[in-house]
Amino acid sequence: MKKKVVALVLAAAMTFGLTACGGGGDSAGTDNASGAAAESADGGAESAEGGSEAGGEAAAAGNTYFDELQHLVVAFPTWTGAPADTQMVTDAVNEILREKYNIEVEFQISDSGSYNQTITLALSSGQQVDIMSTLFANYSNMVNQGYLMDLEEDGLFQTYGQGIQGVIDQKYIDACRVGGVLYGITNTRDYAVGRGCISVGTEFLDAIGYEAPADAEEIIPITEEELEDIFARLHAQFPDLEVYRPADNDLVQQTLVDQIGGNNFGVLLGSSDELKVVNLFETDEYMNFCKRVYNWNQLGYISKDAAADTTNVIVLVKEGVLMAYGTGGKPGSKVQESTGADKDMTIFQTREDYVSSSAVASYPWAIPISTANPEAAMVLMNELYTNPELADLIIYGIEGTHYEITEDGFLDANAGTSPDTFSTLNWLYPNQFASTVIVGNTADLWERTAQFNEEARQSPASGFAFDSTNIATEQTAVTNVYDEYRKSLEFGFVDPEVAIPEMLQKMNSAGLQKIIEEKQAQLDAWAASK
Repeated sequence: MKKKVVALVLAAAMTFGLTACGGGGDSAGTDNASGAAAESADGGAESAEGGSEAGGEAAAAGNTYFDELQHLVVAFPTWTGAPADTQMVTDAVNEILREKYNIEVEFQISDSGSYNQTITLALSSGQQVDIMSTLFANYSNMVNQGYLMDLEEDGLFQTYGQGIQGVIDQKYIDACRVGGVLYGITNTRDYAVGRGCISVGTEFLDAIGYEAPADAEEIIPITEEELEDIFARLHAQFPDLEVYRPADNDLVQQTLVDQIGGNNFGVLLGSSDELKVVNLFETDEYMNFCKRVYNWNQLGYISKDAAADTTNVIVLVKEGVLMAYGTGGKPGSKVQESTGADKDMTIFQTREDYVSSSAVASYPWAIPISTANPEAAMVLMNELYTNPELADLIIYGIEGTHYEITEDGFLDANAGTSPDTFSTLNWLYPNQFASTVIVGNTADLWERTAQFNEEARQSPASGFAFDSTNIATEQTAVTNVYDEYRKSLEFGFVDPEVAIPEMLQKMNSAGLQKIIEEKQAQLDAWAASK
């Protein structure tokens, strides 16, 4: 039976001047996202092409777009998998969606370590997935494997995603194109990252007598030498605790490297404004990074099972066995890390704020080809970007149970009757700017985030999207070599003076230079077209 849909979806009134974390100067900061509401305009009764008939009478009946209930699967990761109260929150979400669209959702939530394998298995076997985050799943790989829909095919995005177009600036939408085709939509977040940031439990700093500068803001700039001194004192004071635990994304967060195409096989150095793709593994940047972590490992700062243990650093901090870990700096970092760790954290920063070329398109939200109904999936995606009520629900859970709203309008994620039984990654949600600002931040958090993006050092390749089709075989082969060495090198378990040359030789044999040349050729063509 053909399903009836309204030809025109909501035109979002939540038109943030923030334009997805970093729009042009005169458009920034005109609204506070937590106070904005998405307004709807009922569509007409015109026919929609592509196998779906319009149903104005369906829209009039309780704003229900579909005559038949649409069951949609939404997949995304968190650090630790599905929260305990996922079903409770799902039920609350579905109360809204069933009444408004006759849509219901099923959330498939995996932990960060298994998400790529889980989602790839689902898509390769043709299982229904209607909307997915590409975080940890490698957006370009998903595209190259043919798992994602062209969102503009048959006017899908233009017809059913109008609200998204009011939230995300067109230049950020275009940044997610691969080979000119739009396969995903970026989420609103901090595109800039404060590089070289370390989050340390404040209680441990107090114990060693550390005093923050009197004029310290939420992120404290320090030198690498000062950080080394802090770590040494922490280890001396707490010899039985792990000082630092590396994470898989430490290389990006702790260095000034621009991952062209979202990987390390040909990069731009953030210290240069040249569009020169270099071999990262031949640079001082990579050698010095590995040497520093190797030194920390030799000094006993890093647990001996760190490379094999997949426990998230936030969990280790909560358990009281870890004192520090790497993170990305941004407005709200201190509150974010303190909320996640359930204890006050101090954020230090040793490098610059930086916007990489692939920052916008690092992990877009997408509709897989295995969707049961592309129109329904786009209607739902549009709602995720434009509905503040859904934003708070899916990120933080149910008010009164998982959080409370303070008298001055902030969200207290540590209040409620069961605050520890539901939360997801707020920065991963399609439009976190639609959510209520967390207590401890200023009300202008989203405006400050936009300013942060604008003032950070920009990659000269910002907005460039790499198409890996021509080097897919080489990329797979080089990735296999990298996976063999990555953790032992970047977690400090082997001498980089020995292991890097050995890894580099195998990478070159696997085709690393061809990847670098392809990236340079596409980058040159992109620059010429501008």
